[in-house]
Amino acid sequence: MQIQKEDSKERILKVAKEEFLIKGFKDASMRVIAKKSGVGLSNIYNYFRNKDEIFCEVMSSVLAAFRKMVDDHNAPEHINLNVFTNSDFQHIMINDFLGLINKYRQELKLLLFYSHGSSLENFKEEFIQESTETGKAYLQKMKEKYPHLNSNISPFFIHTISSMWMNIIGEVVTHDELLDSEIEDFVREYIAFSTAGWKRLMKA
Repeated sequence: MQIQKEDSKERILKVAKEEFLIKGFKDASMRVIAKKSGVGLSNIYNYFRNKDEIFCEVMSSVLAAFRKMVDDHNAPEHINLNVFTNSDFQHIMINDFLGLINKYRQELKLLLFYSHGSSLENFKEEFIQESTETGKAYLQKMKEKYPHLNSNISPFFIHTISSMWMNIIGEVVTHDELLDSEIEDFVREYIAFSTAGWKRLMKA
C-alpha cells in the first residue's frame, strides 16, 4: 500500500512538473494534472494540500541547488586571497554555474519568470537580499583574515552585484539558442571580469 501511495505521488509530481513547465504556475490546471496522472482530483489532496504545495515540491531540487550555491560562497576554503588568482577556484565557479544551468535550465526559467501566484513568486528578490547579506558576511570574514583588505564597500553595491548575478542567470536560461560552449565562454569571461574588479576594489 505504501509503495502504491508513493508511486501515485511521484506520478502527480512528474505530470505537474510538465504542466508547470508548459503553462507556468498560474495557468497550470489541477484537473489536467489529475487526468494525466491517473489520480482523481479529490485524491490529489490526500497527497498535497494545494497546487502551491505541489509546485514547491517540484521546485525543491533547484531551490536546494541555489541554497548550496549560497552556502558554498562562504565556505572556509573560499575565504582566501587565492580566489583572485588561482585558476582552480575559478574553474570550480565555472563548473558550478554550468552544472546549475545544465541540470535545471527549464526549472530556473519557470522559477524566475513563471511562478506568479505561487509562494515562490518573490524568490528572485528574496534571493538577491539573501545574497547581499551573504556578500557582506563574506567581506567581513575576508577582512578578519586579511586586515589589510578594503572591506568598506557599500551595501547597495553588493545588492546591485547580487541583482546582476540573478539577471545573468535569467538571461542565460531564456536564450535557448545558446550552445553549451557559448555559455561556458560567457561564464569564463564574466568570472574573469568580476574577479579582477573585486580584486581592485578590495585592494587585494
